[in-house]
Amino acid sequence: MAQYWPKSRSAGAYKQKRSTRHHAVRWCLLSSLAFPALTSAENLLPSESASDLDEVVVTATRERKALSQETRSVAVVDRAQITRQQASSVAEVLQHIPNVDVTGGPRANAQSPVIRGLDGNRILQVIDGVRQNTQSGHRNSYLMDPELLASIEVIKGPGGSLWGSGALGGVVAQRTLSAADLLTDNPFGGYLKQGYAGANNETKTSAGVYGLLGDSVDFLLNGYYADAANLRLGNGQHLSDSAYRNQGGMVKVGWQFDEAQRIELIARQAENNQTAPSNPAENVSSSVPLINQHSRDRNVTLDYHLNPQSNDWLDARLTAYINQTRFDEWRIRQQQHDAVDYQTVGFNLSNHSHIERAAFTYGVDFYQDRSTGEREGKNRPLPPDGRSQVTGAYWQADLPLAQHWNLLPGVRYDHYTTRDNSIADSQRTEQRLSPSVGLRWQASDWLVLSSRYDEAFRAPSMEEMYTRGTHFCMGPMGCNSFLPNPDLRPETAKNSSVTAQMTFDDLLGHDTLTFDATYFHNRVSNYIDQQVNRTTTQYVNVSNARLQGVELAARYRWQALETALSYAQTEGKDRQSGQALQNIPARKWVADVGYHWFNDSLKTGATLRHYQTQDDLPANVTEQYPGYTLVDLYTTWHPQQAALKDVQLDFAVDNLTDRYYRPAFSQLYAAGRNVKVSLKYSF
Repeated sequence: MAQYWPKSRSAGAYKQKRSTRHHAVRWCLLSSLAFPALTSAENLLPSESASDLDEVVVTATRERKALSQETRSVAVVDRAQITRQQASSVAEVLQHIPNVDVTGGPRANAQSPVIRGLDGNRILQVIDGVRQNTQSGHRNSYLMDPELLASIEVIKGPGGSLWGSGALGGVVAQRTLSAADLLTDNPFGGYLKQGYAGANNETKTSAGVYGLLGDSVDFLLNGYYADAANLRLGNGQHLSDSAYRNQGGMVKVGWQFDEAQRIELIARQAENNQTAPSNPAENVSSSVPLINQHSRDRNVTLDYHLNPQSNDWLDARLTAYINQTRFDEWRIRQQQHDAVDYQTVGFNLSNHSHIERAAFTYGVDFYQDRSTGEREGKNRPLPPDGRSQVTGAYWQADLPLAQHWNLLPGVRYDHYTTRDNSIADSQRTEQRLSPSVGLRWQASDWLVLSSRYDEAFRAPSMEEMYTRGTHFCMGPMGCNSFLPNPDLRPETAKNSSVTAQMTFDDLLGHDTLTFDATYFHNRVSNYIDQQVNRTTTQYVNVSNARLQGVELAARYRWQALETALSYAQTEGKDRQSGQALQNIPARKWVADVGYHWFNDSLKTGATLRHYQTQDDLPANVTEQYPGYTLVDLYTTWHPQQAALKDVQLDFAVDNLTDRYYRPAFSQLYAAGRNVKVSLKYSF
């Protein structure tokens, strides 16, 4: 028993009727997809047709543009897919997307996404338009439970011109549920849901109530509680110290003043409890002690939206927020207490304007981070008593150059200041400019070509710049100490990409076939790494990296049948030595076939993921990472009969063959067969 801490493929050109001269091309392409493939995690659920995709509006790019009109590589996972996967972490939800993988090992409270070979604080996390800046050692920064989410959007590649510091490798933007997502015909409703996962005997209970108060006020109150034992691996053994207990909830209240104005208040909290190694991506050792950890993450967001329907110049949003995260840890054998507090206070002000066929998005961001902490015992690292402040302004446009050409320039300016109150002369002030430009060409009614160039940066974190004190001790050999480095340079990225999108309708009648292909090349400079010598540890700018790869996806839907196939590859090299970079995920194939039965009341499907052998390794890595194949099954039953229409049953089996495997560069083996079931009753 675990120990716990004490209590545009928009209508128009994309959807025009195809002319007969394209029939031969269509049939050749269709024949190449004659076998079942995977659910379209790249865009949306495979149950969405091309016309459905037209209605998807992407907000992570801050432009509120139709997904089909985006020149950035954006993947969207909606509520139906989140529910069907029954994932325990946000990263796990995203694992089917090309060039998006999971790092941190199998412990759910430690997992985070890898996007095109970059992870950690090189991926910006956003919830309801609010930055989540918490970064502290090996502690988890993805504290949102998927149970509270309506959708997740992933921008693959640098997003510096949109979000500023941190979006070096991409953005993971999460949107929480609202009353509008859940209400049907009645002004009030609620749900009760019970789930179970067999690999760790996890039970998860969630519930919510929502409704309308009069004509102008809506509300949602929901929460969850999850309790899990140690995780079973593919060899039948259990991963020690992998149990957890999580709980959380959210209150959301909206007031629609009139047709043009809405204000919304969101308050949420998540609490995670676990007994695990201090670095949960590893096993307990002499340098990785066992700890009881309790984390608490709180957020309050106030959002005001002004959008007069008669004014094309004004579509403004003001968002103010405060995030507070605290980690309390007890080193069990050493009987020592540690604590870290992280707080972010800020606001965003943005506006969208339309002039003729041109669209403009512009705004300002301000946020202030504060980090404090304490350590018990001698020879311990001292967390920074740090402050940082960022002011940014951004502008981007969508400009028609000709009938079928669009130019999409953008730029962002950031000014940031950081300091540690306990280190003299530690203040650092810098400013950065992050430009971007995209070009989109509607080459024909079935083909769109686009290219992009994006720059981004990541300012050094307060932990990287200001951590001091003892790192570790090795008996008679003495202790190793952290050295602060206030002169760290920001990491920078310069990314180029080209994309081709093809869409064909009515090949066999009432069907849709799509192909997407993307090539990217990302140059990352001044990469920050932890350099450990015999007596000292310091964060330094160590290398310049080159990351390049491809993403291919094909999707086909005909009547009740859905198939799709994707392939993703990222290669990472040190630009000076030519050596392979560490932690680059293996090449990945994902295939899926799904079928709707009984007028869509039942959906069944299977997903296959194949990871190739990762043999492109740095010279200092001697371990082998052989390839492996995983098979997942899923079923969703939502009957249409009046007596059962309020019931939904989701059943899934992950790793059907109980494969014992270890992802590339992971220290731990992954979970074995996991039978999952959830039953939801709505009222």
